[in-house]
Amino acid sequence: MNVQSILPFMQLTLTFCNICILGYAFIKFMGKPRNDLETRITNLEYEVKEIKNSLHQGNDRFRDQANVNEVLIHSVLALIDFEVHYCETEQKPISKSLEKAKDDLHDYFARNRSM
Repeated sequence: MNVQSILPFMQLTLTFCNICILGYAFIKFMGKPRNDLETRITNLEYEVKEIKNSLHQGNDRFRDQANVNEVLIHSVLALIDFEVHYCETEQKPISKSLEKAKDDLHDYFARNRSM
């Protein structure tokens, strides 16, 4: 075995390896945009999921606030009714602002229950 007989085999092997390396690099280069898009889509899906969760939590907070508002309105109405009843039992005149507040609250309830 001399060097002249091994040289063509070595050149063929190196050429084949170079072609394989270039093919691998080409495939990686062509797949890069797809991999980048997959990463971006995954990140966007995660963000959408977080936004939905935050909206859900925000809606729960609004529901709680609506319940608190309803309780406060009922409490104010009870206080107004108590004051009107007190004025009636003591034979004192009921102020116009108290009557107006009572009527406004009753109107508010009538509008909200019809919706």
